[in-house]
Amino acid sequence: NLQACTDVGLIEHVLHRLTQAETIVADLLIDMLGVLASYSITVKELKLLFGTMKAVNGKWPRHSTKLLNVLRQMPQRNGPDVFFSFPGKKGSAMVLPPLARWPYENGFTFTTWFRLDPINSVNIEREKPYLYCFKTSKGIGYSAHFVGNCLVLTSMKIKGKGFQHCVKYEFQPRKWYMIAIVYIYNRWTKSEIKCLVNGQLASSTEMAWFVSTNDPFDKCYIGATPELDEERVFCGQMSAIYLFSEALSTHQICAMHRLGPGYKCQFRFDNEC
Repeated sequence: NLQACTDVGLIEHVLHRLTQAETIVADLLIDMLGVLASYSITVKELKLLFGTMKAVNGKWPRHSTKLLNVLRQMPQRNGPDVFFSFPGKKGSAMVLPPLARWPYENGFTFTTWFRLDPINSVNIEREKPYLYCFKTSKGIGYSAHFVGNCLVLTSMKIKGKGFQHCVKYEFQPRKWYMIAIVYIYNRWTKSEIKCLVNGQLASSTEMAWFVSTNDPFDKCYIGATPELDEERVFCGQMSAIYLFSEALSTHQICAMHRLGPGYKCQFRFDNEC
């Protein structure tokens, strides 16, 4: 887990160990260093990295050339520069303010870039990390959670009863994806849910997803459920998270995907600018 390695300052430990390591071990440490530095590196660690390459009596230390390659790898990351990190520990989640009324007439859309980073693969079948959970105090509302590598969308209309749809897409660990879940409301025909991954339609289904209630949605979480238990908290990273009070079109979502994972600005109507 990259975040766990970052939390304990593993880069600094590796750099101190590097000067005394044998060649084979040093090569492995440098490979590890490249992965860690591409994920996250502090100013202190960067200074230490440059200090490790400082010439002594006109000669560069061992491994300096390989450490230069580490520096060259750092800007080549394929994910966002800024993101929310979810450690996968009990109680770790983003809590949103309550909504008096959930938007539904124009549908709604949830979208973000995310990366699953499970601590281990031992409990992957038992764990059900949640992408989001928007519910009332009575337990009804909308949620999306992972079962293995698949995503399950749930619309809970009565506590304990509702509809589910499984998105048949293999989400691989430690890989960035842009996901958009579009809830389309139709008054006279069946409503729909569409799921787009990396700008392409991955799944679509007709579902009466609308939850009719006058209660406020006061149990809204990103990366967890209201229980905040360890088996249902998200472990990984998410970049900018958007919740639109309308069903975005496929063309709009494709355009957002082309902006890339590093885009974190607001989307506004012309009259709001």
